[in-house]
Order: sequence, then structure tokens, then C-alpha cells
Amino acid sequence: MAILGKTRRQALTEFREAEILEAARKVFSELGYGAATVDHIAAAAGVAKGTIYLYYDSKEEIFWAALSSRFREMFERTKLAMAAETTTRAKLRAGLRVRFEFFDSDAQFVRMFISEFGHMCRDQGGPMRAPYLESAEALASVIQAGIAAGELRDVPALETAMALMDLVKSVFAMRFTGLRGQQSDFDGEQFVFDLFWQGVKAGDRA
Repeated sequence: MAILGKTRRQALTEFREAEILEAARKVFSELGYGAATVDHIAAAAGVAKGTIYLYYDSKEEIFWAALSSRFREMFERTKLAMAAETTTRAKLRAGLRVRFEFFDSDAQFVRMFISEFGHMCRDQGGPMRAPYLESAEALASVIQAGIAAGELRDVPALETAMALMDLVKSVFAMRFTGLRGQQSDFDGEQFVFDLFWQGVKAGDRA
């Protein structure tokens, strides 16, 4: 019998896989990649170790699947939020809002993403390269449209998009490394948007 176009078996398989990835994010976030084991993940997911290997061949594959699946979910939400707006300023602000809300709601994902970002760069991105670049290109298209409309200065769109994504990552890295600024009421989302917008807006546009 089909459930929303899927058989019960397919739905159960997807549900079980999602549970495994959720457990993996918890384990990797708490123990770090080096100390985490497939046994830890199986225990956290409440399944036998052999069940894990029905879905993934190695700890590394589980890690990248756990990280990239959540990153892609954030990317899809960001795209929808930006598409609902009309001006470049509103699109960029909407995209930032989604990222901050997403990061705020999932500390495990943030810890994994921040800790492995350098590793991702050293290995030319690994499995995260495609979703990361796709996310940057989507943001770059908004920036390019803003340039064409005269809303933004003539900046390199892809590089500017990556810089904005890195600003968001840096604000959350500051939280998880224990660093604190002088302002206890620091609004990271507002700070990143103001800093970025003042740097890229054209002329005297607000």
C-alpha cells in the first residue's frame, strides 16, 4: 500500500535512515569525529550495528550524510524564503533570517559544520562541496540580479555570496568557541546584515 506515493517499506526505510542520521549528528557533535564510532551511533539510534551498515559503508559516509542532509534542508528553506521576496535587500535579509533560525535550532549541526569546515576545504570539499557550492551560487544569483538592477555595487557575485555565508558561520563559531563580545545583547543576524549590506549596496541606497 502506498503512502503519499511511497510504499510502507520505502517510508519505513526513509524514516529509519533519518533516525540514524539524527543519532549520528548527536554523537559526532558530542564526541567529535575521531572519538565517535559506529557502535556509538547504533546505540544512540537504538538499532543493531549491522543495521547501520545496511545504509552506510563507513563512519565517514555516515558523517558526510548527516552533515550534508541538514545543510541541504537549510538551503531549500533559504531558497523558498528568498523567492518569496521581491527586492534584493529583502531577499538577502530573508535568506539570513532562515540561516540564523536554522543554526539557532540545531546546535549539533552547527558544531559539526564549523568543526569540519576546514577539513572540507582541505579536501576540495568532499561530499559537502556540491551542496555548499549550490547554496553559494543561489545566493550569488540574487546578488547578480541586484547588481543588474542597480541595487548593489558591481562586486564579484560568487565570492561575495561565499563571504556572506562565512560571516554567518563566524558568528556561530564565536558562540561555540566560548568567545564573547562586549555587548551582552549582541544581535548576530542584524550585525551580519548591516555589515554586509553597507559594504555592497549601491550609492546612497538604504
